[in-house]
Amino acid sequence: MNLKALSSFRLLISAFALTSLLTGCFSHSGVEINVPDEKGPVWGFIDHSGKFVLKPKYRRVKQFTEGLAAADLHTRWGFIDRDGKFVIERQFEDAKPFSAGYAAVQMGGKWGAISKDGTNVLPCKYEDVGDAHECNPDAEDHAVMLPYKEKQGDKMKWGFKDLGPHPHGDIPAKFDDVMYFNDGLCPVYNAQVGKWGFINAKGEQAIQFKFDRVTTFKGQTAEGEMGDDFVVVDPIGTMAPKSRLESTKSFHDGLAIQQKKGKFAFINRDGHRPFKLKFRYAENFSEGLAVVQPLQSVRRGYIDTRGEFVIPPIFDDARAFSEQLAAVKVDPDEFFKSYNEDGTPKDGPKPDAASEENKDESKDESKDESKDESKDESKADSKADSKDDAKDDAKDDSKDDSKDDSKEESKEKSNDSKETKDSKSSSKTSSKSSKEDADEDVEKESKSEKSKGSDDSDSKSDSKKK
Repeated sequence: MNLKALSSFRLLISAFALTSLLTGCFSHSGVEINVPDEKGPVWGFIDHSGKFVLKPKYRRVKQFTEGLAAADLHTRWGFIDRDGKFVIERQFEDAKPFSAGYAAVQMGGKWGAISKDGTNVLPCKYEDVGDAHECNPDAEDHAVMLPYKEKQGDKMKWGFKDLGPHPHGDIPAKFDDVMYFNDGLCPVYNAQVGKWGFINAKGEQAIQFKFDRVTTFKGQTAEGEMGDDFVVVDPIGTMAPKSRLESTKSFHDGLAIQQKKGKFAFINRDGHRPFKLKFRYAENFSEGLAVVQPLQSVRRGYIDTRGEFVIPPIFDDARAFSEQLAAVKVDPDEFFKSYNEDGTPKDGPKPDAASEENKDESKDESKDESKDESKDESKADSKADSKDDAKDDAKDDSKDDSKDDSKEESKEKSNDSKETKDSKSSSKTSSKSSKEDADEDVEKESKSEKSKGSDDSDSKSDSKKK
């Protein structure tokens, strides 16, 4: 075989090997080859009974909104339906939940947006994209505003894209931070002032920058904080002071989260705790259930508004319910050795250790509270006893003083009479000595009268005290 023929043969072999490699790695007849399952802890979805509706197999997921959920397999995000099927193929570096028919997606490190059929409606060229919302759901035009962030010089600014269907026009990027539109208004932040205000759909200032914190409008009201004051705001900026317990945004299913000393608890609108349990981690209630992690547990479960575990803490991680489904994270190889797909133990029902721990903690808390109450009561009793002792001592002192005073007075009287007798006898002996003795007697009597007056005043003051 000559050199030319040998070179041609080697080239043919190389081409064949390359073709085999490419077709083997990527596809056959345009059909994607199945990729191996993710290993280790992965995400799935459960219903309100704790049963797996979608088996755990996703590396990462977002919550279901508008019938779809963003899901990640092998570092690429797509969107699945309730059957777990990818209806928008995996092609994105990151993705956010759908809102108002649109979802933010990331490609090449930049953000854009797609519609529910996967059509690109905003090119991936922005620094960030927020949640789309109808500007005013009660209006007939159904204008949808989509927040976007772009770089302007050395600063980042937010604006809005108007996605129609009857657009009012885009709002240029000039805000330091934004939330989303509702009831025709959107909260925006001014970094120079350090305050939040509101704009309308035309980008005009509707309510001035004066809030330290603020919420979006809902039901024609928003909630704001101005220093220590908590206020409710209407669409024209009129404010009314309110108690935080009247908040419509902080409370979910009638309960709000309270965090103290690294522990989470729930309070009702009276400011009281409807159940004594505390948790290492907790999320707001959604669809009647809340994600919690007991203090002595590394796993998470779900409680109802009574504080009872409806779904025991058996998951490595868990998210709030949305559209009747919740994302939970487990290691399938380990989890299904002990639990069935409905979350029940394979060896039969067992008492929930985490729940028992919480009960013990509740008992300990009640003991501590009773100890504190007994301490307070003992303190109060000791104070009362000391007051009573002081009163009794004062009474005794008063009695003793009056007795001593009366004794001293009688002694002084007897001494006075004795001195008078002596003075009379001495007057018979000598007139001079009589005069001197009389002077001494007068002096003593005046002293005695002064002593009587002071004793009488002391006696009167003591009687007043009584």
